[in-house]
Amino acid sequence: MVAKSITKLIDEAIIPALALILAKILGLYLAIYFLNLPFEIKSKGFLAILPAVNFANLADYTRAENYSNLAMFLAASAGAILVLVRAHFFHQSHIHPKLQAKLASLNLESLIAESYHLYHQAIIWLIFLWLTVGFLVTSTILGFTYPQISIIAFLVAANFSWVLAIDVEKEIEISRESLSG
Repeated sequence: MVAKSITKLIDEAIIPALALILAKILGLYLAIYFLNLPFEIKSKGFLAILPAVNFANLADYTRAENYSNLAMFLAASAGAILVLVRAHFFHQSHIHPKLQAKLASLNLESLIAESYHLYHQAIIWLIFLWLTVGFLVTSTILGFTYPQISIIAFLVAANFSWVLAIDVEKEIEISRESLSG
């Protein structure tokens, strides 16, 4: 069972990892484009595989880095929000009967998720969200990210974790009631 859960977690981690990488890259290029930041691309970058983006000065790098970090955080937050909304409203064990009937009438029953799948997704998205917060805090300590971004990211991640904890608590309560009843 543990091996199956670990495999499921790895499987669920692929899309969020790609989403964060793409959001970081897209945020960087959008910041460069909209802020008209001068830059150059060198062919030998990270691990001599990826290209490197060099900026004319540290201020331009810091601005681009902040916007790309913000884009990465927003992607992690959006993924976590989607999973948490699904856990709160479309959770198989505690979906409201009227909502379930409405989804059935619209042939959207596939939106209803079981706990096993839902909690794996939620754990992965929250892990990536907290890793993003850790990255932002480290970047703030090094002076590349504005402290406001890190503080907001921490507060959002803490609240999202709390929302998941409430859902897990509700699930445990439902399990206890079904065992005792």
